[in-house]
Amino acid sequence: MKKLIPLFLLIGFIGGFCQPNGDDSTFFVQQVKDLISQHQFASAHILLEERIHQEGLKPFFACWMVDNGLKHFYRHQNYRIFFLKDSTNLWNKSFLDSSKNIRIARLRYPQRILQRIIHLFPKSACAYKLMGDYYNLQYRDFSDVDYLENGKIKKLEQNIFYNYTRAVQLGCNSVEVNRWLGDYYLKNNQPKEAEKFYLKNITADSGDAISFYRLAEISLRKKLYTQAYNYALNALKYFSPVDVYLKYDALRLAAKSLLEVGETKKFLNYINDCIRVLPDVQDAYIDLFEYYKSIGENKKAEEVLRRMLINNPYDLKGYRVVEQYIIETQSFFFGDSLFEEMLMKYENSDEVLANVYWAKGNVAYRQGLPSEAKKFWEISRNYMRRYLPEDSPLLDKVGEIAGKNSNK
Repeated sequence: MKKLIPLFLLIGFIGGFCQPNGDDSTFFVQQVKDLISQHQFASAHILLEERIHQEGLKPFFACWMVDNGLKHFYRHQNYRIFFLKDSTNLWNKSFLDSSKNIRIARLRYPQRILQRIIHLFPKSACAYKLMGDYYNLQYRDFSDVDYLENGKIKKLEQNIFYNYTRAVQLGCNSVEVNRWLGDYYLKNNQPKEAEKFYLKNITADSGDAISFYRLAEISLRKKLYTQAYNYALNALKYFSPVDVYLKYDALRLAAKSLLEVGETKKFLNYINDCIRVLPDVQDAYIDLFEYYKSIGENKKAEEVLRRMLINNPYDLKGYRVVEQYIIETQSFFFGDSLFEEMLMKYENSDEVLANVYWAKGNVAYRQGLPSEAKKFWEISRNYMRRYLPEDSPLLDKVGEIAGKNSNK
């Protein structure tokens, strides 16, 4: 016999606080939940829509219908109509030869539905939360679009902030909402407010990995290094295996915290673990390089720089670190050897060759060899023209960084 989920847990699942009416409520709720768990999203929508037609716009079912639509749509029309379909995984294979057998449903104008609920039930935390989700869906889609006006992005952000804040005021305690509000306050340089929301997402025996990581970041800023380390460890405990970049960041933060409290052996373990997780990311190499340089272990420092550029010869940040080191320590033999190795290993990569000659030009310029520097920079630009558009601003930057650095 299938175990029924307690009704209050299902209400919490969709973020609402409204009790459905009717003797068949428990059975109906379980029926909808089963359909959603089986990815029969269109069928779940149709059941909820029929219930609303029968009983009127009750917050519990209307919010659940919108929640299902916003989470499980497969396409939409300008954020006004969201299309859902049932999974075919449970169907007989004989039904899979024609798309007409796939059940389709439409969530129409969710914004209007939520506005109507808020008008009729102004204390519906669920409706405010879902209104925030509706705007957040657009915000995530548009935030990386260059041609969209900044004012429109800001308006979406303000709408999310208002609705999520209102939902929290009315009793909503959603991990996603708390995390979004924490990130909002952190971005706006209000770490104390951010901390309050992240702390809502952690408990003694469970927690949200990203919230733990954000708390570690805040603690590091406050120079509470042991606390930062402990939060980072908790973040690592809850990250999923696919969260590789987040794991990298948490390992790096833990390593930096350990170094601050003098735990150098543990620092080396964590920072090398970090490099092993993502050997083509430069940041942890730079941390390790700076440590070795600070204790006078220049040979080890140079080997770290070499590994960094061999594993990631594309990001310019690493080249600037190498250039600075060569000039500060007068390690010109090391620089020449490294750049020659790079030229041979990546002789078929125009981008890498452009980067190496750019760096060689910068080093030459800061040695007081402007003619040689210009020659290297021109070679760099010639390689860049092979893979960059003619109007790329990067072409004009070749030589610019060296000129600025030489005045430091």
